[in-house]
Parts: sequence; C-alpha cells; structure tokens
Amino acid sequence: MPTKYPTSLSITEDTQVRADFAKDRDTPNGVMPAAVARPTTLKELQSLVQWANASHAKVIPVSSTGQHRRGDTVPTTEGTVIADLSGMHKVIHVDLRDKIAIIEPGIDFGTIDTLLAPHGLRAFRPLMPRAGKSVLASYLDREPLIHPNDHWDVADPFGGTATVLGNGDLVLTGSAAIEGTLQEQLDNGSRQMSPFGPGHTDLLRVVQGSQGTLGTVAWAAVYCERIPAVEKSHFVTADTLEPILALARDLLLRRITSTLFIVDALQLAMLMARPGDDVAALAEQSPAWTLFVTQSGTTLRPEQKLAWQLNDLKSCALAQGCTVHDALGGRSADDFATHLRTPANGDYRDHVTGAHQELFFLQAFSGLPSIMAAKAASLRPDVGPAGTYIQPMAQGTYCHVEFTLPHPPEFSSRVAPFWQALTSACAQAGAFFSRPYGNWRDLAFASDDSVHTMLTAAKTLLDANHTMNPNRLPYKKAA
Repeated sequence: MPTKYPTSLSITEDTQVRADFAKDRDTPNGVMPAAVARPTTLKELQSLVQWANASHAKVIPVSSTGQHRRGDTVPTTEGTVIADLSGMHKVIHVDLRDKIAIIEPGIDFGTIDTLLAPHGLRAFRPLMPRAGKSVLASYLDREPLIHPNDHWDVADPFGGTATVLGNGDLVLTGSAAIEGTLQEQLDNGSRQMSPFGPGHTDLLRVVQGSQGTLGTVAWAAVYCERIPAVEKSHFVTADTLEPILALARDLLLRRITSTLFIVDALQLAMLMARPGDDVAALAEQSPAWTLFVTQSGTTLRPEQKLAWQLNDLKSCALAQGCTVHDALGGRSADDFATHLRTPANGDYRDHVTGAHQELFFLQAFSGLPSIMAAKAASLRPDVGPAGTYIQPMAQGTYCHVEFTLPHPPEFSSRVAPFWQALTSACAQAGAFFSRPYGNWRDLAFASDDSVHTMLTAAKTLLDANHTMNPNRLPYKKAA
C-alpha cells in the first residue's frame, strides 16, 4: 500500500473498485478516483480528511450502496479519494422514550427498521427509497418524508450530530455539543435531541443540503416513529387535483394521519406495479388523483383513536367531494402501506421502461395550479406522459413537487430538450429548487447573485482548501 495514504486506513487502488465510483446512472463518464478509502470509525474518517488537506487531495464521501444517480458522488477532478462510509454501520444508541436512535452513515433503509424493531421504533422514510440508500444521506439531502405531521422543520428528523468539517475539524452540533464523550453523555442521561447549537450557531443547517461539499456526518441522533399498536390505510380519490389538495390541508390541520402524500394515476401505477405488470394499463385504470393516508394508534386507547380518526377522514372527504377506498386495482391500502416500507433493490421509477427523468422542487400550496399548468403546457405526446408526486412538508406549510418521466434508456437524448423546457417553465411558474441537481442545478442560483457570496463564505469557513467534493456547487475562492 502506498505510503502517501494514512497507514491507519483501509485503502484500495484496485481498478475495478475505483471504476465503480467513476460513474452513476446519470453520469456515465466521470473521472476515475485515485483510491477508495473505507473508514470504519470517526477517528479514521477525520484522519482521512486531515491527510487530504495536508496533501492537497480531494475527498468525496459516499455512504449509500448500489446504483447511484444524480452525479453528486462522481469525481470531477484527478486525485480524488472516495470515502466509502458504508462500513460505518453501527446503531450506537436507541431510546424508545425519546424516540431517537444514534446511527452511523452506513445504516441504510434496507436494514434500519429491522435494527430498530426490537426497540419498538421504525424510521421516518421518503417515498420508496431503495434498500441501499443511506438513511443519513437521505436526511442530509432533505429528501421529503411521507410523514408531514411529524415534519416540523427543514432539519427534521435530525438531533445532534458529530460532523467532520472539510478542514478536518470535528464539531459536535446541537445538543451533542456538551461536555464529555458520547458514551459519557448517554451514561449521564443526556440526549442529543436538538439540532440547533452550540449556542446561536446552526452548523447542521449549513451542512445539510450541501451534497458533501462542506463536511461529513460521522454519526447523528435521529428521531424515529413508534411502531403503532394498530394502523389502517386508505386511498382517497378525485377526478381533479383541487379537492385532493383541499382535503390534504384539512387533514393536516386536524393532525389525524401518520402518512400522507398525493400522486396522479401514472405515479400511483409506478408505485403499485408488481413485476410483469403493464404500468400504462394500470395507470389507465387508476383514478386521476389519489391521496394516500395512514392513520394509527399507539399506546393510549389505539382502537378508539383509529375509529374517530376514520370518522373524521370520511366526513372531511365527503365535504370535499372525494371518495375513500380500502382498496384500488385489486390491492388493499394496507398491503400498499406494507409495500412502501419494503426495501427495494432498485429505483421503482426505473421498473417501467428501464430509465426515467426526474424534476423536483418546492412550492407553496397556492402555487400548485400554476405549476400544473406549466406541466400541462409543456407536455408532448411523442415523449410520453409524466407522473406527478406531491408531498406536503412541515405540517403542510409547503410542498415537495416531483415529476417523473419513464422512458427507455436509449431515449435519454430525445427527451432531454423536452425536460429542459419543462424545467424552465416550472422555474417561471415559481418553482424553488432547494436541491440543485441535473438540468436545474444552475437555475437554483440564477435569481440571486448574493447567494454566491454566502456560499463562498461558508466554504471558506468550513473547507478553505476546497477539499470536499469539488465543483459540485458553485463556490468561489475567497478573494
């Protein structure tokens, strides 16, 4: 092993291993990394970043396994070392009373519920994450959770963290930033439940969404969901979007659902499809718009709670002209809820034709009609239909909007101009691109030049040598 790397680390320069990190589904021709490091402890991770700063090397943290996409983990410069964090997969602590778990970045959605179940907890999840997706990577990227009543702030479900900054410093954020080691804190009864701090700082909010360009979370306390004593799911349908949106806002105001999201016919068909199903035919048989909800009861009279929640759901649906179903297309809502929590090896959106285009952004409820009008005006029959997924967030104060266009892999260049036009139309309609990827990466920063100044200030403070994931976001060198 070359002496240029830290001797305490497991590092490989194997060509095939490096080649696996030189591309992903959306970036077929990236730069080959110089090596792949596999730290298994916080100390090893910190030593890697400190070495990279001293050696003028670059580091890209990668914690998920399996097929990657969006290009954010593919090197763009020579001499980059991949920090493969999948070997950091310990559950350090679980607390049922406070509903938190302290986990490392290698814990993925394929395993976390199995690890938490003996403690009476399960993880908050985005919509159908693949099995190899890192839980912490998903939360750091602010992927929308399908539990809007439990989503109060952009930082959720994070508590305190241990984060290695791009300059190699270790910082404890939130209520983890108190005296003593983590184990000493736990032994003293302290819990790392707040993401804010130390003091008036909020470093987690700065690192979150930065796509590994400012630092790497080595462990984090995350809030979890108690496994319900009883739960029941329902499909609520309508021919137009407006009554579904009104019903969603009503249910969120009443706080009577544990899971809630909105999909159109195509998106529902992609989610419900089993191997061998004709997704196009399934979409034709599906309602135009569906609100999927789960209601649950935990410890205090769970059956009675479920009963009055269901009565409220039915009365609210009736008031908006929506129809409540226990099953759709021969599949029960309860079975579908189980399906949503069953880890999949690939992306469910690729099961239709082998590939897809995606576009996602944030929007207020009031702006959704303009967004849907922009989508309708951009549709082209020769390209094919695009599915819609709307996820209320933060108690329903705003929404994640996502469009999905399934297509054969060989049609990527054909659909690209259409997708660019759709992206531009959504931007003009008020879409807020809080997660800059793909063909909307530059749009996220185009409307406010002051953003570049703030980005540069954060980079200079936390990663002055531009060690972490270079060229991913538009940072500038400090003057």
